[in-house]
Amino acid sequence: MTNKLESIIVKLLLNFGISPNTKGYHYLRDCIFICVTTKEPINALTKMLYATIAANYHTTECSVERAVRHAIKSGWYRHNAELADTIFLNVLQCSSDIPTNSVFISTLSEWIRVNYADLI
Repeated sequence: MTNKLESIIVKLLLNFGISPNTKGYHYLRDCIFICVTTKEPINALTKMLYATIAANYHTTECSVERAVRHAIKSGWYRHNAELADTIFLNVLQCSSDIPTNSVFISTLSEWIRVNYADLI
């Protein structure tokens, strides 16, 4: 990972209340990095994303998906509301909604691509 891009992803995850001591944090960090740096459309990546992360961490796709879901859900209750409003603009129906794994990963990835295009 490039240091600047990695630090942006880490700051975003921390601002969303996702703690580095959870497995899902590391999986999410890697998922977002792959989505940001890959030229393929994100919807095409989601099928192979969990498989790639699972192979890297020697675990199952199901375990990766579950850990990512847990990290998003636990972090969402202590996230930075202003940042969430900025990034998730009209993606969520109401402010109490918790984004799905794919919505969270794809929205953050696209936001990074748009706002930090010079790092990619």
